[in-house]
Amino acid sequence: MKKLSLIALALVLTMIFTAGADAHRVCRHDDDWTFDHKSIDFEDGTLVIEHEDEDWIVEITEDYKLYVNGERVRTDRQQKKLLRSYYRDYEDIEEFAREIAKEGALVGLAGVKLGAGAVVCVAKLLLDDYDSDDMEDEIEINTEDLEKMAENLEKMADRIEDMADDLEKTHKKLRRSIPELGDLEDF
Repeated sequence: MKKLSLIALALVLTMIFTAGADAHRVCRHDDDWTFDHKSIDFEDGTLVIEHEDEDWIVEITEDYKLYVNGERVRTDRQQKKLLRSYYRDYEDIEEFAREIAKEGALVGLAGVKLGAGAVVCVAKLLLDDYDSDDMEDEIEINTEDLEKMAENLEKMADRIEDMADDLEKTHKKLRRSIPELGDLEDF
């Protein structure tokens, strides 16, 4: 009876991990980063910020020139420095987000592998020289590796959260520093 319970548990774990992998495929991201009803993304090297509800578009070019609704905005040295910081911070976030996505995919695959390994362990229970203690030990070793990967992913998520906080601070400084941005509703 104990072996049947373990087999059922392994099958349930496999289904859970498989469902997680399917959910990852269904939940796509179109590379736009949205905050406060604004979308932000690179288009041909230009950082484009567009409000979902208001009728404005802000663009920061690769050479840190600012355009509001297609009109060039003259900036002084300090303002250009803020624009450069904003552009580069977003660029760093986007690059790091790709790394996190790759790491997340690896964690997901490791979870699927753990589920499949659990099924193999259950099958091994049918052998005379393999018991539930052996199975527990084997699964625990694989679980520890998965936990380490998940901890690393969590650290990466904390780092990108700090990066996003810095970007938001620079966003507020831009709004205060450049009147044309401060005049925009909800920039």
